[in-house]
Amino acid sequence: MARFLVALGALCAAAAGASAFAHADGASSTLGAAAQVVPNSFILEVDASAATLAKRGLTPFAALSRTLAAVEHSGYSHTVRERFESIPDVFHGASIQVADGVSIEDLQKIEGVKRVWPIRKYQLPRDPVDSISDYTFQPVASSLVARSKITISASGQVSKKRASTLPPASAYRGSTFYPHVQTNINLLHNAGYLGQGVKIAVFDGGLDYTNPILGGCFGEGCHISFGYDFVGDDYDGDNSPTPSDDPFATCTTHGTHITGIIGALANEYGVVGAAPMATLGHYRVAGCNDFSADDIIVAAMLRALAEDVDVINISLGTPVGFLNNSVTQIVAEYLASRGVHVVASAGNDRTEGLFFSNAPAAGFSSTGVGATDVVNLPAYNALVAGRDPIPYTSPTPFALPGQYTLYFTSTSQTPANDACTALPSSTPDLTNRVVVVRRGGCDFTVKQKNVGAAGGRVVLIANTQGSLTIPQLNVGTSGLTAVASIRYEDGVKLLEYYNASPNGQILTFPSGPLVPNVRETVSGGTIAYYSNFGPTNDLYLYPSLVAPGTDIVSTVPGGLGIMRGTSQSAPLLAGAYALILAARRSENLTPTQLRGIFQNSAKFVPNAVGSSALETVMLQGAGEIDVNRAFAARTLFSPSAIQLNDTANYRQPQILTLENRNPYAVTYTFSASYAQNIVTYNDGASNQIIPSTVPDESNYKVVRTTFSPRELTIPAGATGTVSIRMVAPGFSPADVDRFPLFSGFVNVRGQSVINKRFQTFNVPYFGLGARMVDMPVLDTTDVALGPRLPFIAVGEDILAESAIVIARNDPAVVYFRLAAGTRRLSVDYVSASLDYDSTIPSVTNPTARMSKLAKRATPALYADVPTVGALFRPDYFPPRDNLVRGPFGYSDYELPLNGTFTENGQTTTLPNGESYRVLIRALKITADPTLSSSYESWLSPPFSFSG
Repeated sequence: MARFLVALGALCAAAAGASAFAHADGASSTLGAAAQVVPNSFILEVDASAATLAKRGLTPFAALSRTLAAVEHSGYSHTVRERFESIPDVFHGASIQVADGVSIEDLQKIEGVKRVWPIRKYQLPRDPVDSISDYTFQPVASSLVARSKITISASGQVSKKRASTLPPASAYRGSTFYPHVQTNINLLHNAGYLGQGVKIAVFDGGLDYTNPILGGCFGEGCHISFGYDFVGDDYDGDNSPTPSDDPFATCTTHGTHITGIIGALANEYGVVGAAPMATLGHYRVAGCNDFSADDIIVAAMLRALAEDVDVINISLGTPVGFLNNSVTQIVAEYLASRGVHVVASAGNDRTEGLFFSNAPAAGFSSTGVGATDVVNLPAYNALVAGRDPIPYTSPTPFALPGQYTLYFTSTSQTPANDACTALPSSTPDLTNRVVVVRRGGCDFTVKQKNVGAAGGRVVLIANTQGSLTIPQLNVGTSGLTAVASIRYEDGVKLLEYYNASPNGQILTFPSGPLVPNVRETVSGGTIAYYSNFGPTNDLYLYPSLVAPGTDIVSTVPGGLGIMRGTSQSAPLLAGAYALILAARRSENLTPTQLRGIFQNSAKFVPNAVGSSALETVMLQGAGEIDVNRAFAARTLFSPSAIQLNDTANYRQPQILTLENRNPYAVTYTFSASYAQNIVTYNDGASNQIIPSTVPDESNYKVVRTTFSPRELTIPAGATGTVSIRMVAPGFSPADVDRFPLFSGFVNVRGQSVINKRFQTFNVPYFGLGARMVDMPVLDTTDVALGPRLPFIAVGEDILAESAIVIARNDPAVVYFRLAAGTRRLSVDYVSASLDYDSTIPSVTNPTARMSKLAKRATPALYADVPTVGALFRPDYFPPRDNLVRGPFGYSDYELPLNGTFTENGQTTTLPNGESYRVLIRALKITADPTLSSSYESWLSPPFSFSG
């Protein structure tokens, strides 16, 4: 056998994020990106169709009870986690936990069971900060508590049940809060639209509603007026939840921050929510470690429906790849049919590359939200005597008394490792100085501690030229009084002041609100570096839209904090949805209509600051939201995004329907603009297999577009159609092998025939310049583990082609990964004599590769392949595995090979002496699942068992 080239300890560490399924013999397996699951736990959907119920003479509720009884009678002892009985015509079932060894296949065979899913774990997206520790938020100023008129008890705690006095609508007029200016939310606030009468539920990890900016209390009469805790502090996705009526939590900052983005009340800092007068609630679905699960989220969705929620914000997810591939996606679609708008973060995993979509953001009717960098930064002014003020980024102003003298730890324009070591003994007394340190060379906390050790109390860390913004800095254990960041250009300006007069620059730090128009000159207004790529494996638009998500100031336990992520962009859009629903209440806009209005009124996102080239639709979706344009848009487009599909299924022509809801006729004219190409595999799928983690962008390829008619007049209240023929750009065979995605926008100019006023609209489109069926599914590279995949190993030894004997007390492990999603995956024991010509050689790892066996005759049909027993056959559609960062870290499949398998609740042990192989089959995307030729496959070397 060949040696495993990666140390086993390193392998285990790489896969540590994955959950495990326990097996009958006590061994465990890690099961890929889609199988970050709750062990031995499943969601059963019961067949509650009218025909089936009539045939069996049952009501839906009796059908569920009878099916659960059938599970027990089949020998599968279980406990019920959640029952889902409120929408039997759409989804009827329960989540259960069973004993070790019970498989999906076992449960699927029980009478009354329609479908089975493992219960997947969900995780709140991690804040994509740079290298920074001591990440604690600065406390809110005491003046905020006094200003908000919240009652404080003798113990200093804010009352949880006392009604709060909320600011009037006039408090929000004239706001210059920077995310709102960027998206024109402030214009609706100026007009008095604040989300009145719209009910919003935040699904997250609990919140600190005692924060005065969130009203200071919970329940009837409070700003946070409804909610529920489904899980409790200790819930980790695997254990039993401990629900309560109170969603209060301070063990994480995420839920409080998200809630404030939607509903922060007017305050002295100028930080306000997008819909501060909406009816706001919080459903806690994640414990202190940020994990949730399918059945918890579905239970919260159904409660939201029962409590007449209008908008749901979900800033958590799990990889799915496909549409309607999870219970949360299915229930989200149902909620949309009932008028509930589901807004979800698209994810912070851009480094995973293209085709990396999450649930529940990926859906036909839900809205998946990506993130842009803010155009203006959150900043307060440091006043420099006799000179222009210098803005610094901090969640709250320093508000320090007295005056401070400026000091630089290095007067070089580009110092290396500034303050990365102890400051020299010649350093002056820093007690009453503002110490400026340049970024680079070490963590921010190292610089802070070195300055603090030298007696410094106030530090400004200056950015380096061309670098992204510095995340929120906190004093932590450094001994500092205050720390913040400044832009590169402001650091240069301060250094000029300092060099001119080292001891003559006096700074003060007054209180006051955020100052407007502090430009983010490096990446402001472009797609955030962390925001997920689309599309889905079904070639559906993902994300739907983007909104500001970087450097967002909002509430945290005890005060204000700055965070970044699609978790921050999604609630901004959820609040914007509430504004339009309130302002246009009489129209009863459906979720797909409202999403379409925002998509078709969105702003183009450039690929760089000041560039005229448009970012690929795979990142910007339909563009960045413009709430004022959405408010004014009285033309509805169907479809709101044009999915051209791949070259094997190219859709031509496209019929675009326009509904004119204006009270006058409108003449529409059509044109097109083009966005950048982007490729899935930089070096071609034939060589690369795994999608690039930094995919190449190139200049746009022109899609030749013709419109019939080119101009169209539609009377008030009527509809019209235009036929659009798009000739896909030509690609060379080498380019096709890179799986290029081309995209752009259909531009529509609508002009009133009465007053000649006009509004512009944009309909995004995209297509794939290759065939999805050709996308590699099984990873055959050595990138992830060191040896080439797939393989079987005993310890660190990889099986070669010659037959070996595996001791049951020292089981082998089957290692493989999915480089792309698949709609069917099967891993089976088969006879060693099986005639099957696999697409991947049995042995790929020895230094001198052994030749394949003689060509085998593969059965034409998938079902005709004889198998001995199933190791793994998931009923869901597994997405591709995480490679770089994913929500659970690196993932692969590691299946113990000990000669046992379980079917129908019975564990079978393969006899000693017989020779077997493992057959892995993964269906190629869009291929016919009935045909053997539709699968990528790997047939292992032969082996037998002993012991």
